[in-house]
Amino acid sequence: MKLCKGHFCGEIIRRREVTGFTLTETRYAPGAEVPRHSHENGYICLVRQGGYTESYGAKTRDCQPLTLAFHPAGEVHSERFHNSEVRSFNIEFTPLLLDRIRRCSRVLDTQAEFHGGAMSALALKLYREFLNDDEASELAIEGVLLEMIAEASRRQAGCERKSPLWLEQTREILHSRFSESLTIAALASTVGVHPVYLASVFRLNYRCTIGEYLRRLRVEYACREIAASARPLVEIALAAGFSHQSHFTRTFKQQTGLTPDQYRKAFQSN
Repeated sequence: MKLCKGHFCGEIIRRREVTGFTLTETRYAPGAEVPRHSHENGYICLVRQGGYTESYGAKTRDCQPLTLAFHPAGEVHSERFHNSEVRSFNIEFTPLLLDRIRRCSRVLDTQAEFHGGAMSALALKLYREFLNDDEASELAIEGVLLEMIAEASRRQAGCERKSPLWLEQTREILHSRFSESLTIAALASTVGVHPVYLASVFRLNYRCTIGEYLRRLRVEYACREIAASARPLVEIALAAGFSHQSHFTRTFKQQTGLTPDQYRKAFQSN
């Protein structure tokens, strides 16, 4: 089954046409299943509420609140929704706009996913503009969307660059121990390289310092927790590795454009 422009298997809550793409918010009942299908146009999907398991090709992905997935045109996939209502926000591209984007990036031609962090924050910003139907919103929507594509392209370029094993080990340590107080010297000793060399190669491969990468991981964790729970923000800040809530708030806003409280309110809006 191939779905044409603007059509999704769930209940459509609202839809909006903007030059070059269609924005659609959909709702799915708890326990629903959508059989294998594809879409005529490529699209990006942000999970705003609930969760589901998606199968595509021989792979599966677990989609939870703030999961952002890129679906290229013609991709065959199916969904099995979990035991709560799911709401998703979809940005569908026309072939003409996609051709324009391809002049700079092929990121929308491949499957990709992001969990929280800057990409999902941009998608939530896009969602707010989707609801704000004033004279400037169409221009704002296009600007945010292009910013999302640029961010995704940079991340894709970093992933495609072949990295030495010790650098991958460093990255794994950061992901598993992001809430701890880590030092470059200790990391370098663990993976067996000089601290200066580690810092230099890390920045070359990931386009940021180790400290910046660590802060991004902490904010991404906080994004997921804020979206999926009612835990106090100070508790989330401490669990993420921030020693002070003021530092947490400042870092969170630098990376997402919102304070943690504003982020929670934006995510919970209907």
